[in-house]
Amino acid sequence: MAVLREIIDALGERFPWGLAVEDDNCGLQVGSLDSSVSKALCAVDTTSPVIEWSIASGCDLLVTHHPLIADPISSLDTGGPPGSLVRRVIENSINVIACHTSADSSPGGLADMFAERLGLAGVEPVQPASWVPLVKVVVFVPPEATEDVSAAMAEAGAGVIGKYRQCSFRSSGTGTFIPGEDAAPYSGKVGRLNLAEEVRLEMIVPHFLLKRVITAMLGRHPYEEVAYDVYRTDNPVPWGLGRIGMLEEERTLGDIKAELAGWCHSPDPRLVGDPSKYVRRVAVVPGAANSFVEPSRRLGAELLVAGEINYHMSLEAAEAGFALVCLGHYESERVFVPMMVESLRAASELYCWNLEIEGYDNREVSGR
Repeated sequence: MAVLREIIDALGERFPWGLAVEDDNCGLQVGSLDSSVSKALCAVDTTSPVIEWSIASGCDLLVTHHPLIADPISSLDTGGPPGSLVRRVIENSINVIACHTSADSSPGGLADMFAERLGLAGVEPVQPASWVPLVKVVVFVPPEATEDVSAAMAEAGAGVIGKYRQCSFRSSGTGTFIPGEDAAPYSGKVGRLNLAEEVRLEMIVPHFLLKRVITAMLGRHPYEEVAYDVYRTDNPVPWGLGRIGMLEEERTLGDIKAELAGWCHSPDPRLVGDPSKYVRRVAVVPGAANSFVEPSRRLGAELLVAGEINYHMSLEAAEAGFALVCLGHYESERVFVPMMVESLRAASELYCWNLEIEGYDNREVSGR
């Protein structure tokens, strides 16, 4: 059995909450952080059938992709949705968590699953999450403590550059300080100007991990007062909405449509373009993707695979000779369910929660 706040923390490790788009209501929707959880159901939406299945199967946690409460509310009318759905889960002691754009933006999230399915290489976000930059932490450390502090920062998530880990830069110099009368310096004498050999340790950090990295660094640093700086960088980030990359070899639009429709169990996929046309550079954006058509074209994509694109935007794409494959909003996001089941299963095994976990799909319900 797990406590809800522990599950939220674990999901934040897998799909960092800080990667959610501003004003997107990710995280706890309904419930208490102190609730005990023994059985979870994963679904795309909080709908009446999903709630009824949760009740019938004894679930006390519902993890969905789309938020149950999407907008700021000043009142809650329980006579109709979403109020009626909120009332139903509260009456049955069901906690609700939403992993929406946090799961969309994260490495290994929904868009990456499509990119992996297609075997795209050189993958990058269509819309990088500029709201979550890479920052550089610079800290001054005595030489004998450098490895320990560096390791602590790396354990907290610092020093990752692409496929490389524990990346840092170190340079030696001299620090000066005068300890006050009530100070307890690591070295040097109180009331005198002291010179100390120090190492300037620099490590890159995702902004959503900054607090954790600084806490880890301060916890291992031997100084009473630690001198450190944080700099924002303009480095490209690997997280964001959508993905774009290159197929291993050219494929026809019809072939791509057929494969993804089968994978997503899409009953009525729509193709804008000639099925026999070959393409190589492909963008993928599960869900609604109107605002991603032009950015994908500017990045050189020949095809955008999406959940849904409206009529007028589809006409514009056709006029421009830009291909679209629309799988259906729900169909393009149903891969969230097995992805979340696997994520919760891994966390349960890691933390010995012994959770029961089920996945709800319009086609079937799978349990474990």
